[in-house]
Amino acid sequence: MEKILSVSIASYNVEKFIRKALDSCCVPEIMDRLEVLVVNDGSTDSTLEIAREYEQKYPQTFRVIDKKNGGYGSTVNASIKAATGKYFRLLDGDDWFDRDGLVNFIEELTVAEEDMIVAQFKRVFEEDGHEELRDEAEDIKEKVVHFDSLGGHEWFTMHAISYRTKILQDNEIRLTEHCFYTDQEYDLLPLPWVDTVRIFPQVVYCYRIGRGEQSVSPEGLEKHYNDQTVVLKRLYTVYPDVGKQKTAKDKYIFNYFILRTFLQIKVFLVISKSSRHRQELIQFIGYLKREQPLIYKELVRTSKILKILLVTRYAAYGILHKKLREEYRY
Repeated sequence: MEKILSVSIASYNVEKFIRKALDSCCVPEIMDRLEVLVVNDGSTDSTLEIAREYEQKYPQTFRVIDKKNGGYGSTVNASIKAATGKYFRLLDGDDWFDRDGLVNFIEELTVAEEDMIVAQFKRVFEEDGHEELRDEAEDIKEKVVHFDSLGGHEWFTMHAISYRTKILQDNEIRLTEHCFYTDQEYDLLPLPWVDTVRIFPQVVYCYRIGRGEQSVSPEGLEKHYNDQTVVLKRLYTVYPDVGKQKTAKDKYIFNYFILRTFLQIKVFLVISKSSRHRQELIQFIGYLKREQPLIYKELVRTSKILKILLVTRYAAYGILHKKLREEYRY
């Protein structure tokens, strides 16, 4: 039977979590239409052995790609190349699918023809198990919309997004390798070829929050904060004229840039306080002013934090750092 959905599971040293991810795909009524690509990214624990178990038991559904470590983007690149499903989406090896939502999602994708599908997801917090529903399309009332109608919409993230596989393969979408935070490239790089969007009003993805190893944890940010800058600069290069907002899609991408760039400024105020990090923050803002003036001007207009930094000539770095570090929640 034709594969309806290809799922790329990035797997690096997730032996404690990956069974839950793989078990969430083991729903008998849809497994013949589901392709699960488990990409082992050079794990040094038993992640690969666990993935092989599922491949051997369910060869019609699971396929293991074993490769040298290349970072998150490399796992997505390998999966895009190998995918045979009508649609493509991501699942991190420490997250999982809502099984009922996945069944209904596959049924929806079977009849869908749109370029992008946006589903609900939920954040599940490790500390106490509480959940938060995230519906990034809650303000969209129609089931199917043209992307050009979404200019004022804030953004969609990888936990919500599936693409037609053909778009990714025909246009050679590739994420940056040996780099964190490349899910943002997945959010944006295919957009020139996305014209139609279907809204799926159920939870599919369950996003685990609270692991210290996660890239969005304070520990992860401390190690990899510069990767965020690398990703942003690549995306700025891909869309050099987006700030002119000639189309609704330009406006959507510009809004995405504003939010992500603002978050990166906040990251510099959440990682450890040091003269080095302060100087890197000054350099990043200087880069924005010099190379991305439209983004810079919009942030000056809308960001109280940036205004305080500029007005005080960064003398407020310490005070802002203390406040934001105390408030940080991921």
